Amino acid sequence: MEATLNGPFGRVTLGPGNLTIGRIADNQLVVSDAKASSHHAEIRPNGQGYSIVDVGSTNGTFVNEQRIERNLPRPLTSGDTIRIGDTRFTYEVSGAYEVAPTVYAQSPASNDPPYQPTIAAVPPTAYGPDAQQRYQGGYQQVPPSPYEQQPAQPFYAAPPPPPYAPSPVGQPGMPAYGQPMQAAPGVPAYAQAPQPTAGKSRRGLGITLGVIGGVLLLVCVACVVFLYAVRSTPERTLTTFCDDLKSGNDHDAYQQLSSSAQQQTREADFAASMAKIRTLGGGLKNCVPNNVTSTSSSGTGTMLLSFNATVQTIPLNATLVDESSTWKINTLQVPQQ
Repeated sequence: MEATLNGPFGRVTLGPGNLTIGRIADNQLVVSDAKASSHHAEIRPNGQGYSIVDVGSTNGTFVNEQRIERNLPRPLTSGDTIRIGDTRFTYEVSGAYEVAPTVYAQSPASNDPPYQPTIAAVPPTAYGPDAQQRYQGGYQQVPPSPYEQQPAQPFYAAPPPPPYAPSPVGQPGMPAYGQPMQAAPGVPAYAQAPQPTAGKSRRGLGITLGVIGGVLLLVCVACVVFLYAVRSTPERTLTTFCDDLKSGNDHDAYQQLSSSAQQQTREADFAASMAKIRTLGGGLKNCVPNNVTSTSSSGTGTMLLSFNATVQTIPLNATLVDESSTWKINTLQVPQQ
């Protein structure tokens, strides 16, 4: 049996001694790998083959991509892959003995003849009138058992069924479920019989419809409340404009203008004006809507601008219009001081 270690450096034949593996030159197998330790691992004979031992490496030794324990021999099997750092080796064994098939023999001390295999033979199928004579000497007919001449008896005797007693009420041979109702003269029988099932069905249907109606009503109320809460108002439009002005989001602030105002002022010019406002008085500190009034289609309001370097506020007057149920700023003006 010959064991070898195949890797990027060629084939290394393992002998009766230990094979040291590491990065420095005093090892028998030098691995030029930055992740390999100076003395990384050893391959040692173990009587039946070889084992690999990690001798205290930093990055570990892997067999079939499983890290082995330090200083604990790990037996190798032909075909195992050994990895040290990024370098891989394959452990191969050639000329290994094959396992012989298992043979079951008779014990020498026994005088009994060896067991022969049991074979279930199927008699040949014969056709024609001379079939019985053709195979007469092949087998003997077994006489029927005396027990087979008697009919099989049941394990127990079932008791005879009880005599049927006809019901005193009803038709002969049919069970009686009560005295039939006598119909009144001139009135059909079905009209006199109570019908509790139909009444229960109608009550159940009414309850179901009532529950569905209540749920739909609640959904409608919730939708109305939600639409009222998010509806467009002059106060919300001015608040949104102030928030965009403070954050420097001139594009969204420009979207709060009406279509007429956007036709009169380009977005670039509008952004330049807002930038100048933010630089006044040491920088814009706050913007708060004030005195907002409105009618069905128009409104007015003032946005009070406060700055960091002064306590004085500057009013920014605005007029608003209702465009398709959305309030927009139509004009902006700083009053003359």
